[in-house]
Amino acid sequence: MGGLAPILASLLAVDIHAFTKRMRRNAVLYAIAGFFMLTAYAAGVTALGIYLATMMHPAAAAAVVAFAAFIVALIFFCAVMLSNRAEEKRRRQAAAANSGKAMMLTAAMSALPMVIRSKPLAAVAVAGGLAVVLGRMMGGSGGSSDET
Repeated sequence: MGGLAPILASLLAVDIHAFTKRMRRNAVLYAIAGFFMLTAYAAGVTALGIYLATMMHPAAAAAVVAFAAFIVALIFFCAVMLSNRAEEKRRRQAAAANSGKAMMLTAAMSALPMVIRSKPLAAVAVAGGLAVVLGRMMGGSGGSSDET
């Protein structure tokens, strides 16, 4: 609950009306800007088609513009696919790292009854747990040293 109280206090301090007013204004302004960007794009493609039509047959000019748009779209699709593939690889690596931690936790939990029955092992486990708690309280990461 200690970490939740500051978040709740900050949510209560936010002026909801001003926030929604600002978001609505930004949405309208971005929509208008997007409309003019789309208009500029259409005018540019039309101008390119007209320019190419003066140099070659109008049908060939339209085909060149369509082919160029197709190539640009393919480049964007490839970029998105590569980005998705990299993200999937990072997700699988994170899942594999978490799986290793889960296996270690499962092994520790299966050894717990033996540790509880043995007084020397229970003392070592309590001392180790105390060291981890104190380390975290003193500002240590408590995790691996390769964190950034």
